[in-house]
This record gives sequence, C-alpha cells and structure tokens, in this order.
Amino acid sequence: MPALKVLQLTDQHILPHAGDSMLGIDTEQYFQQTLAHAHATHGPFDLILLTGDLGQDPSADSYRRICRHLQTYQTPCLCLPGNHDDQELMAIELNEGLVSCRKHLLLKNWQILALNSQKPGSPAGFLSPAELTFLEQTLSAHDMPALLAVHHHCVASGSSWMDTMQIENGEALLAIAEQFPQVKAITCGHLHQEMQTRHKQIAIFATPASCFQFKPLATEFELDTLPPGYRVFELLDKGALQSSCHYLPIGMRDLQTKSHSY
Repeated sequence: MPALKVLQLTDQHILPHAGDSMLGIDTEQYFQQTLAHAHATHGPFDLILLTGDLGQDPSADSYRRICRHLQTYQTPCLCLPGNHDDQELMAIELNEGLVSCRKHLLLKNWQILALNSQKPGSPAGFLSPAELTFLEQTLSAHDMPALLAVHHHCVASGSSWMDTMQIENGEALLAIAEQFPQVKAITCGHLHQEMQTRHKQIAIFATPASCFQFKPLATEFELDTLPPGYRVFELLDKGALQSSCHYLPIGMRDLQTKSHSY
C-alpha cells in the first residue's frame, strides 16, 4: 500500500459564470467529471493538488464554485496560482475547511511544497527571490521526502511555443532542489499535456489539463483531441514514488480544434 496517494489536477480554466463555455466546451463540467472519474477509479486520496490556472478571467464566484466541488470529497486540497489566476482572490475564496492555498504541507512522512511561479503581466513563469528563499529555508528545516508543485514547467517540453513561457529562472529552482536529496520530484501544469523526464536525481512531471490538451511538440498553439486528464502519485515509504496519467473515456466532439488561441 502507498504511504500517500495524491491526485493532481491542473488548468481547470473555470469561467466566470456557471454554464459558460470556452472553445466549445464547459470547462467546469469537465472539472467535475475529472474529479469524479479519478475518485471512482483510484480514490479516495490523501491530497488533491491543483497546480494553477484554476480560473479563466477569474472571479470570486468561479473560485467559490471550485471550492464547493472540492469540498464534496472531504479531502485536503492545496491550490496554487497559474498565470491566469488572481492570487489574492484565491487566498480569500479557496480558504474554507480542507481547501487552502497553503505553501507547505506535512503528510505522514512526506512534505508538499507549493511554489508561486506567476510573473505579473506575463504568461511566462518566474520564481521571485522570496519564493526561492522559501524553498531553500523549508527544505533546510525539513528533511523528509519532498514533492514540489509549481504551475509553469522548469525544463523544456519540446513544444517551442510553450517553452517561451517556462520558468525564466528555472535553473535557479533546479540548483536549489538538487542540493537537497530529499527532493524526489517536481510536478507542474501549464503545458496541457503529459511529460515525464529527470534532472539528476529529481523526477520531473507535467500533467494533462482537466479541460483540453495542447498537441505535443507543436511550434504554435494547436489543440490535441485527447480528453481531460489527471495525474496520480503514490508516494511510498523512504522517498520512492510512482506516478501515472489517466484520461476520461469520452470523445471531444464539441472542442473547436481549429481555434488558434483561447
């Protein structure tokens, strides 16, 4: 049995009003379906981790609706911001019961660190000096195995248009992480696609979106036809881990695949 089971959901892009659609789909409905499928197939979980872009043109009501959907599962939930999010609104509205925007969580013999890679006024990622200090100080104070979560990717994905938006100082993140052998993995969102690679001893993951996916290795915005997805982590004793991605068994007939942006 795993020591901990973590569900990562990312890039919900929930719209300001219930029933709104983007690129032909209801992103909130897909978020609910993804949560339900993950729990029906793998649940219950010890933690639900939302790694950014929870809202598209975020509003207080969109975050409240996200909070209600999460509270259904009576599971600790950590929410961190992406480039589309309003961090201040998140801190207010995603702060009820088991749902929070906490930056550090100790669960059994693991620690989860949530980093903010927002760069004001830009879709790209950047880790402020305060974020890097938080990371270094927290890892110095806790030597239990660590999973780091951040919205933007810190290594190239091979999708050249997306790689213009990766963490601009990702090498600073990796330089700190590689100093601490307890850092076992870094997981992100933003890419709307699955990725798994390594940097030295650290496993690096990206997770498919709970709405729509981008085509891998694309040079410009291009939608894939894969359905909504999610990632499951099994965090084992002594720092070992296993991870896999899963997709909803649905077609994407309504997705406007010829769109050039969103």
